[in-house]
Amino acid sequence: MPIKRKYVDSHWLIFAFEGLVAILFGWFALFNNVTGANALIAIVGSTLLGLGIVELFNMLRRAVLKETWGFSLVSALLEIATAFALLFTSNQHYGWHLMLIAGYTIVRGVLEIMIGLKSVDDKTDKFIWILLGICGAIMGFVILNSASLGDSMFVKFFGTYMLIYGVGNMIYGVHNRDQAKYLAEEKAYHRELVKNAKASVAAPKKATKQTKSTAKTTKKPTTSKKTVKKSSRK
Repeated sequence: MPIKRKYVDSHWLIFAFEGLVAILFGWFALFNNVTGANALIAIVGSTLLGLGIVELFNMLRRAVLKETWGFSLVSALLEIATAFALLFTSNQHYGWHLMLIAGYTIVRGVLEIMIGLKSVDDKTDKFIWILLGICGAIMGFVILNSASLGDSMFVKFFGTYMLIYGVGNMIYGVHNRDQAKYLAEEKAYHRELVKNAKASVAAPKKATKQTKSTAKTTKKPTTSKKTVKKSSRK
């Protein structure tokens, strides 16, 4: 039967790559000299489109491996839909873009909290997902209330969230890799124990069979009746 592994068990490189993309965008959004809102929105849309493509690749990989891929699909659709909505409405008022980015950040944060509460057993992983989700929900409301700060300030708030999201994904990816190595070593150890146990059970049976076969081939010494009679006469 196929193993229905959870989304949080995806290959660690998926999380590491998403984290790297988010960190690069967050750094650019906070420390760039670009002031045009349209240019920033195009960069935000391209970043979300890249993250959505990574999630699509993860979904296809999980589908091929017969693993659950529902959350990967939801995440990919969320990011790609937000990216297209930003890229194809770049001439709209910045309030529209602010609402889109704030909505995406809040929804993403809620999904991450749900993952941490329902899909994660390890305490460290649970803490990482819930913390990222709380940060996303908070930053989403901050973005939603940042309209009075300028037409591009909300992008910097979103960049701050993406920095946090990226660092969290990098940490989770490294921890996920260490867990995968540990589980592989543990499985190999248990397989060796089972192998040794079977060998120890089979050894006495083999020895018993060898003893029986030796007993069958060994004949008792026989003395002919004539020899006995001769010796008695003497």
